[in-house]
Amino acid sequence: MSDDFVIGKKRRKIEDRILKQFYSIDFKQDKHKYLEEAKFEDFVFSWYDLVKYYEESEDTAIGSNMVELYGVCQRLFNRAAQDTSIRERRRDKAADAMYQISYYFNRMILQAERNGIEKEDNNPTGRINWKKPPDTSHLN
Repeated sequence: MSDDFVIGKKRRKIEDRILKQFYSIDFKQDKHKYLEEAKFEDFVFSWYDLVKYYEESEDTAIGSNMVELYGVCQRLFNRAAQDTSIRERRRDKAADAMYQISYYFNRMILQAERNGIEKEDNNPTGRINWKKPPDTSHLN
């Protein structure tokens, strides 16, 4: 079994857990009551597990399901954050959730990119190594 397969399996396990938490939340509740539930907060903070995974692995792939979920969350939470029919506290919770997930998503993307750069640095194939320029100080 290749390392990339094992890495992808670990990522998928975390992604599946995040998706399961998302689907356990009833987003159709009146006045966005889901924003007050502990499982909603658990869902938002579960994205940190994915960030931590990227920081600890060499994975460079981002699951398309997570990109799609990020977009869905932004639309849902933005709608709640702008809903003037709900209390300010709930609007603030929605705005905070949007911020948190955006923060985690951006860190995840950045770390995946860093992982790719590290892989390139460790692979000398096709790399150009520049020689130190000759000392020309004696010509002046």
